[in-house]
Amino acid sequence: MRQQAIRYTISGVVAVFLAIALTLMVNWLSARRFTRADWTTTQIYSLSEKTENILAGLDDEIRIVVFMTPQTAMFDQVQELLERYNAASDKITVEHIDPEREPLKTTQLAEQFGVQVADTVVFIYGDRTKYVTSDQMAEMDFSGAQYGQGPTMRAFKGEEQFTSAILSLVAPDVPKIYFVTGHGEAALGGAGGGATDRSLRILEEALKRENMETADTILLSGEVPDDADVLAIVGPTRAYTEAEIEALGAYLDRGGRLLLALDPLIEPAGTMRPTRLEAMLGGRGVVVHDDLVVDPSRRLPFYDLSAVYLEDFPAHPVTQGLEGFAVLFTVSRSLVAEGDGATALVQTSAEGWGETDLGMLLRGEPVAFDDADNPGPAVVGVAVEELAVAGDDEEAREVEYRLVVFGDSDFLTDLDISNAGNAVLAANTFNWLTAREDLLGIPPRDVEQVSLFLSQQQMRNLALLVLLGMPGAAIIAGILVWRRRRH
Repeated sequence: MRQQAIRYTISGVVAVFLAIALTLMVNWLSARRFTRADWTTTQIYSLSEKTENILAGLDDEIRIVVFMTPQTAMFDQVQELLERYNAASDKITVEHIDPEREPLKTTQLAEQFGVQVADTVVFIYGDRTKYVTSDQMAEMDFSGAQYGQGPTMRAFKGEEQFTSAILSLVAPDVPKIYFVTGHGEAALGGAGGGATDRSLRILEEALKRENMETADTILLSGEVPDDADVLAIVGPTRAYTEAEIEALGAYLDRGGRLLLALDPLIEPAGTMRPTRLEAMLGGRGVVVHDDLVVDPSRRLPFYDLSAVYLEDFPAHPVTQGLEGFAVLFTVSRSLVAEGDGATALVQTSAEGWGETDLGMLLRGEPVAFDDADNPGPAVVGVAVEELAVAGDDEEAREVEYRLVVFGDSDFLTDLDISNAGNAVLAANTFNWLTAREDLLGIPPRDVEQVSLFLSQQQMRNLALLVLLGMPGAAIIAGILVWRRRRH
């Protein structure tokens, strides 16, 4: 009996050690071989293809230091998202610093990296640094302030900001974007004095986050700056000179990249004021109509017929990442994509059209589609990608130019660029023009707001279940077991 007891004891001890060893092996393997899943409805923690492409191309280590306490509102989102970055690339290392528990280390690193505000994420690449603050990571909703409620997070922009920070550190080239002025165009840097003056300040900041440099230029001399990677003409109100038109044509013919956003300039007499750019575009595969786009099925509340939201995007790199979004165009003219190199980007529904009776629209009279109008769906954005021959006869070579035309410029201004998917469309346009297709489309992710509302009767039922039902069930089960064992 004693030998048998010893065998049982040894077997038990061995079984315990084997169980512990198996548990350790399973944990060791699971820590190195695992699959991540994102069960949120908005996929807030899933990395976009743009981010994965950038992380896959990293050659050197990027260190990420998070100065954030666990009590911060977006701490969980930042931590989980950065874990996804770390899992996607072995070049990413993440370090969390709690300013409350590690004040000395926080002070030292804050001085080293130039951090001046709390809740900041710092990206370090060699001797270069880039930081993202908490107000850049989220879109806040302040609508509850009138009821004494605090702000809530409406959308999380962590991936957009983090990927832009990494890109700004590792991208070898910084494209130069020149915005043409001198004809009443929208202005960079809030030069117009505010959002109501068609400022492009928000667009300028967004392009800097995309690692692009911006500047103004004037083409009256007939010359385009030699270092111009992209020219942008946003909402001109006066006609261009012949010298400027020739300079733009020559720029495209040597492989230039051009963005044109042309508003419908309606005169009091009901005619359309030309800018002379329309004729140039006609020879490049884009027809610009003298009309105003209307779409009763896409009409914005509290606006007239000229303001529409658009959610029909033909397949193109510029429209990548806009699935499920809409863009808002307040006043637009319609376009036609002609030729093999021209592709429609944004269009109305089949119920939209280009209204040519501009006088009726000015007078506020109701309009309906007729034979004189341009039928729908009305296109309001066109991309052109064509080959041109540059150089003289001896050194002639084929080059590719890229051109994007929109029938509205307001969606790029401070007043409208933050609405819906306008900012994504703008960023995608400039990324495509600079031939950075792998960097397109990181929209903000909506934050799930899950609430549970119970009536008073439901609360009473829940209290009875927790306070009486569950303890009572345990007591009854205990009595039944006791009686069974007694008999």
